[in-house]
Amino acid sequence: MLSPEKEIEDLKSTVARYFPVYEVRVRPEVLTFFVHVEPATLDNSFDEMRRQLIPRGYVPFITRDKGEHIVLIHRKPQAKFVGSQVNVVMLALTIITTVIAGAMLWGAYDDIDMFDIRSIAFGALFFAFPLMLILGIHEMGHFITAKKYQVAASLPFFVPSIPPLGTFGAVISMRDPIPSRKALLDIGISGPLYGLAVAIPVTLIGLFLISRDPRTAVVVGGDAVALPSYLYEFLAMFFPLPADARIHPTAFAGWVGLFVTALNLLPAGQLDGGHVARAVLGDRAKYLSYFTILTMLLLGLFVYESWLIIALFIMLLGAKHPPPLNDITKLGLKRKAVGVVAVVVFLAAFVPRPLVIVPENPDFAFEAPTPFTVNVTSGTNTTANFTIANTGNTYAYITVKLRSADIVNLRNANLTVMFLNYTGSGFNETVNSDNFTVLLTLNQSVNVTFSVNSSGSNHVEFVLPVRGDMEFGPTKELEVSISVT
Repeated sequence: MLSPEKEIEDLKSTVARYFPVYEVRVRPEVLTFFVHVEPATLDNSFDEMRRQLIPRGYVPFITRDKGEHIVLIHRKPQAKFVGSQVNVVMLALTIITTVIAGAMLWGAYDDIDMFDIRSIAFGALFFAFPLMLILGIHEMGHFITAKKYQVAASLPFFVPSIPPLGTFGAVISMRDPIPSRKALLDIGISGPLYGLAVAIPVTLIGLFLISRDPRTAVVVGGDAVALPSYLYEFLAMFFPLPADARIHPTAFAGWVGLFVTALNLLPAGQLDGGHVARAVLGDRAKYLSYFTILTMLLLGLFVYESWLIIALFIMLLGAKHPPPLNDITKLGLKRKAVGVVAVVVFLAAFVPRPLVIVPENPDFAFEAPTPFTVNVTSGTNTTANFTIANTGNTYAYITVKLRSADIVNLRNANLTVMFLNYTGSGFNETVNSDNFTVLLTLNQSVNVTFSVNSSGSNHVEFVLPVRGDMEFGPTKELEVSISVT
């Protein structure tokens, strides 16, 4: 181990290889070197010096004060990091939770039980796998770019969650300080761009699957519906999609990928967008961070409550982004253009209210000729038809009956009316003479046949109400005018 004097001389010699040193000041925690710099080579020279010092346990920082350039060097703090076993365990847990979420989504999409082997298999294939791929590629983008700049970083930590997503995403831990604004921007933007490069084709595949086999969306108990972003709507323009089609689990995974990209690009604190903002705007980025937090709080209070959690998360990580080791060298035009791209992607993929609960709206309609008159010749039997259609957004469980008091009156007039059958896509109970129950899914209808029999010889006119009662929904009547001649 070097003596303090030799350590100072050794560090001075290292700094002097890259910057001429004209003064050295020694303090207990930091060495201060006043240096001359060449602006054109400052960035490369500092980065080479950093790569020499970091492995030796020192962290250099360059700044400018009162017209003088100063290199500050302090010891790299000792830190303990968790082993890769934690990454593996969290990855395994997140695979399990996303497969469960996928099984729930596929079960709802295919109208089968979530514990059915098909729900588990197809949920894993069409939701869990594409979502994990998007999140994994996003974090590997950060990891690969950090390695390029020789900034130590952990492998991704996947965070499990409850359905419908099954995960809160993934993060990596930077174990070295960021060397420069250029590195800060590149590391910050690489994750969203890598993730976006996967999220877009995943979304397109999901939209294609919807267009190939569109299934009408059914609301059961109040469903959460993802609201599309501008980017999602733009991608949907390439496919003919019915307005009421169910979202395929793969399309939902793509939507989540697009939204996570926007969420990470929020220009605040330690988020990816905060890295980009700090790289482009320098210390002025703190005002944009404060504005973003305020906006999240307002959105949380008045639009979507979960934004309050995001605002709290940003504040816990730190609203003000720390500077890179070299905060002097500004970005070139090319990287400023990348910053503009980040803003465009954020605006295109962000949704102020990501999910909305659509309540059940059970409803149905009698469809019959207007006026609905049945003419019966005395002593004969006549059949007539009307249609019952589900016009709500959920299953329609409808009991149809002839009012008992009116049946008595009809029989007193020697008239007998009874339901014969119904045809169509509804299903449930067997038709009785004066009532039946039918279950209709969306856009389904049944054609009901009933008979009117007259055994008398007198002219009779009678209005018969046919009543429809929904288990959870409205009650309606259809008036049938019966005329016997």
